[in-house]
Amino acid sequence: MLDISIAFSGGSAYDGNQYGLSALTTHMINQGNSGKNATSIAETLADTGSQFNSETSRDMATLSLRTLTSKEALNQSTNIFNQIINHPDFPDEAFEQEKKQLLMAIEQADESPDEIANINFFQALYQQHPYAHPVDGVKATVSAINKKQVIEYYKRYFVASNAVLVMVGAIDSPTAHQLAEQLTHDMPKGTPAPRIAKAMQLTKAEEIHVPFPSSQTLVRLGEIDIDHHNPDYFPLMVGNYILGGGALVSRLAIEVREKRGLTYGVTSQFTPMPGNGPFIISLSTKNNQAENALKITKDTLNSFIDNGPNAQELESAKQYLTGSFPLSLASNRAIASLLLRMTFYQLPENYLDDYVAQINAVTVDKIKLAFKQQVHPDKLLLVTVGRS
Repeated sequence: MLDISIAFSGGSAYDGNQYGLSALTTHMINQGNSGKNATSIAETLADTGSQFNSETSRDMATLSLRTLTSKEALNQSTNIFNQIINHPDFPDEAFEQEKKQLLMAIEQADESPDEIANINFFQALYQQHPYAHPVDGVKATVSAINKKQVIEYYKRYFVASNAVLVMVGAIDSPTAHQLAEQLTHDMPKGTPAPRIAKAMQLTKAEEIHVPFPSSQTLVRLGEIDIDHHNPDYFPLMVGNYILGGGALVSRLAIEVREKRGLTYGVTSQFTPMPGNGPFIISLSTKNNQAENALKITKDTLNSFIDNGPNAQELESAKQYLTGSFPLSLASNRAIASLLLRMTFYQLPENYLDDYVAQINAVTVDKIKLAFKQQVHPDKLLLVTVGRS
């Protein structure tokens, strides 16, 4: 089995004012290629036991192929993958259909309290920054996108100087180089996408409530925080596992869920991004318990910032994070995904080799210092969705 992924710096942060343009372009890319329609392409891939996938995030547009490595299957599937990447036809009928499906996805998101919370959180937190709008866009902008804009977006961002390519699987080095040449031979060099500007933190705490007819109140609490190269990355990651990343064993889960029964689940997460990604605490609770749940959440966060974890919490976190790391790389697809992120975000080449050592080097004092420097209780954005 072979997994091939190619990522372009062409995620939704590059939409400009046409929110959803990256998503629509990426959805369109396999809907007609080199004169073949989408059905023919899908059937050829299925006949060879191959799978194609495309996705868009705020930073990147990613195209992936999983294929068998027998000579016939590999040749057929990579030929199709090459056509998908380099020779999309963008047929009119498929454009209208994909646009319709994207609008339906937006409508579904607008009816989901969880999505409403996420959308409002990013909009209020990032304001005029390119990360502010939803990856799929909004109804008004997607409705206004025309095929010419999709083609122009493709020509601007789906180019060699804007791409990283990763392969993981049962092939030798000469075959890998041959495939890389095949997949990029017809790709224009183009120019790299501009770097995403660093987002600025809020200057003071803000609160937003979105009314929604639900028995639950959804909570998002957080701020703009780090990129992938922040020197506090590992102390923050280990500390976050203790605070809210460790499912039922985290501080937040114990205080808010186990001791008081105020939620079925509460999590925290740092998401590094080139333009500075967010730190987010997420939970849902009954409407009449929202105020108390939020108070306990804030108190727990403040206590963690002031005092950090204890030695036992730190040791347990290290054991879990170092022990689960090999399991997270148990498949070609998982390895390809990590290598793609490493390459795309320009992480050090020794990132994998040093990962366990970096985790083990984290101390209680390093976590305390990192959280004091990176998390600011007086500047957090609070978004709630529900009746209360």
